[in-house]
Amino acid sequence: MDRIPVFVPHIDKDTISHVGEAFDVGWLGMGASTKEFEERIAAYLGLQGRYVVATNTGTSALHIALLAAGVGPGDEVITPSFNYVADHQAVRMTGADVVMCDICDDNLGLDVAKAEALVNERTKAVIPLHFAGIPCDMEGVSRLAKKYQLRVVEDAMHAFGTRMDKGLIGSFGDITCFSFDPVKIITSIDGGAVVVNSEQELKRLQHMRLLGVDKDTTERYKNKRAWEYDVVSEGFRYHLTNIMASVGISQIKRVEEFIASRQEVCRSYNAAFAGLDGVTVPASDFSNVSPFIYTLRVLGGRREALIAHLDRNQIETGIHFVPVHKHAYFSNARCGDLEVTDKVVNEVLTLPLHSNMKPDHVERVIAAVTDFFN
Repeated sequence: MDRIPVFVPHIDKDTISHVGEAFDVGWLGMGASTKEFEERIAAYLGLQGRYVVATNTGTSALHIALLAAGVGPGDEVITPSFNYVADHQAVRMTGADVVMCDICDDNLGLDVAKAEALVNERTKAVIPLHFAGIPCDMEGVSRLAKKYQLRVVEDAMHAFGTRMDKGLIGSFGDITCFSFDPVKIITSIDGGAVVVNSEQELKRLQHMRLLGVDKDTTERYKNKRAWEYDVVSEGFRYHLTNIMASVGISQIKRVEEFIASRQEVCRSYNAAFAGLDGVTVPASDFSNVSPFIYTLRVLGGRREALIAHLDRNQIETGIHFVPVHKHAYFSNARCGDLEVTDKVVNEVLTLPLHSNMKPDHVERVIAAVTDFFN
C-alpha cells in the first residue's frame, strides 16, 4: 500500500517543457518569463489599477510589502499568532515589533475586535491571514484600518484564487502578498508576489527586489542587462528567475483545474466527516474558496491518537500551525488575549489534499478517519 503524503505538487510534462524552453533561451536570471508570469497573475486576478511584482519567496514578498507600507523601527504590526512564522520574521526584518492577536473560532482568521484592543500610537499596519484559503473578515479589517489610519498587508499565501464579494483576493484592497512555494496551489518551485495600488509603490518594490537598482528591471524583462544604472534605495536579492517563473507560467495556466479538483476533495471530506462525533469540519462549502489545505479540528484530546491511526494506515498528516507566541525567538512579543488560538492549536489537523488527487487516496483517507471515530 502506497503512502499518502500531505502535499504533492502537481508537476507534469508541460511544466518540464516550460523549464526546458527557459533553459534553451539561455537567460537564467530574472527576465522575460518573470514579466510574463507577473502579467498572467494580473490577468487571472483581473487587476485594474493594481500592479504585480514577483519575488523569489513569499517571505521576501512580505518583507518588501511591509517596507512599501512604511513599516520600520519603532512601529508595531498586528497579526495572528496562528500562522507560520514568515509573517512575524518579515515584520522583525523591517525593525518593527510584532504584536500577536487572537483568531475567530469559525474561520480561524484575525479577530478584528481583539485586534482593535491592541492598537496604540505605535501601530502602523495589520496583517490578516486567509487560513486554508477561507476568507477572514476583510470588511472588519478594512474598517479597523480606516479608523486608525493603518496599512493592511494581506497575507493571501493560502488563498490564490479565493473569491470574495468584491472579486478575487488580490484584486482589491491595500497590499496583498501571495506565495508560490513547492506546496501551494500553484508553484514556481519557490516564489511570491506583491500586489499594490500605485505605480509609485510598484517602482519602489521593483527597486527593493533587485538591490535598489533603478534601471535593471526594464532591461531584464527583455533578457538584457543595464550596464549604466543608479542605486536609488535599499535593496535585496529577492527577484524571481526566468527558470522559476517558467514553472509558475505552466501552473497558472491550469489554476482553475487545480482549484476545482481541490474543492471536490474538500466537499467529499466535509460530507464524510460532518456527522462524526469528536470532529469539527471547516465552515465552508468551498464554492468560492481556493483550498490550500484541508483541516479538521479533533476534539476531546484525541488528535495524537488519530495521527497515529492514520500513520498506521500509511496516511501522513500535518499540523498548521505551532503558534508563533510559543516560539523562543518571539516569547517576549506583545500579545493580546489568545484564548481561541491556544485552544485551536491543540485541535487542528491537516489531512492530505492534492491537485487532481487520486480518487482511491481520497477514499482511503475518508475510510481511515471514519473508522477511527466509529
